[in-house]
Amino acid sequence: MIEDSIYFKAVNEKFPNIGKKISLFWGHPEFVTLIHELQHDTGDKLRVGFPAAVLVALHELEVDHNMIYPHLARQDKNIWTIDGF
Repeated sequence: MIEDSIYFKAVNEKFPNIGKKISLFWGHPEFVTLIHELQHDTGDKLRVGFPAAVLVALHELEVDHNMIYPHLARQDKNIWTIDGF
């Protein structure tokens, strides 16, 4: 269960509203969208950012989710790959 993860606990302790969403969306496509929006500035609102430990925990949750649910993993283009080469 995601609630047993040390990374989930680190996020949930500081941001229970985000922990609730992570728990709800775990194993679903919505998790991928949520984690991307948490890690990247996708809006017009001024954001303060997360404490380093929470940012690391969010990254590790994404890694775990991608390993468990590879079919849901975000498929970003590699910026270092040039088409045709």
